[in-house]
Amino acid sequence: MVSRTIMKLAILGATGPTGIFLTQQAVEAGHDVVLLVRNLQKVQMKHDSLTVAKGDIFSESFLAEHFNGCDAVLSCLGTKATFISKITFYTDSMKVIISAMRTAGIKRLVAITSWCTGYNRNDPGPAIIEWFLKPLILRTVLANMAEMETFLESDCNDIDYTTVRPPGLKTDPPTEKPIQVEERQFVGGGSSMMNRGDVARFMLDIVNTEKWFKKFVAVAA
Repeated sequence: MVSRTIMKLAILGATGPTGIFLTQQAVEAGHDVVLLVRNLQKVQMKHDSLTVAKGDIFSESFLAEHFNGCDAVLSCLGTKATFISKITFYTDSMKVIISAMRTAGIKRLVAITSWCTGYNRNDPGPAIIEWFLKPLILRTVLANMAEMETFLESDCNDIDYTTVRPPGLKTDPPTEKPIQVEERQFVGGGSSMMNRGDVARFMLDIVNTEKWFKKFVAVAA
C-alpha cells in the first residue's frame, strides 16, 4: 500500500519506462511531484500537482534549485549497458544528486540499481546472471551500480538512502501482488522478471518509512 502521507517528491529519470509509472502513481497518491528532465517533449502527463523543469541532471545548481522544498528524491536514472567502454554514469550522477540534496537540505533518497550488482562467493546470485549476463552483457553497468552503492555506503552517512535492486524488468503496470524484499544481492526463489509498475509501487511505498534507511534491498514480485 502506498504511503498516505502527502509529500513533495523530486523524480529523476521520469521519462524512462519505470519513471513514467512512478510519476503516475505518485500523482494518483496525491503527492506534489517535481520532474527534472532533459527533454520536455517526453513528458506526456499533465496535472495540477505536477511541476516539470528542464535542465542538466549533472548540474548541481539546477538540481538543488528544484530539490528545494522537497521531502525526498527518487531516481529512476539509468543508461544502456556497453560491453567495451567503462560506465561512470551512476557514480557521476549520484555524486551530483547527493551534493544537490545537501545544498537543499534533503535527506531521503530512493534509487534503482539491479540484482547482483556485486558478488558474494558465499551467496552467489542465479547462475544465468553470474555466469552469462554479467560477464557477457551487464558487466560494465552492474560494476558501476556497485560503485554507486559503495559511494552511498562510505560517503553518505548523512543521507537516508535506499537502493532498490529489481531483477529483469517488463514494461507492464503495477499489480496487487505482494513484493518480496531481501537485504541481499537477489531474492532467493523470486521471479527473474518483475513489472516496472511494481518496482515503482515499491519505491513509492517505502519513501516515507525508516525501515529501509541506509539499505540495499533486492525485490521480486
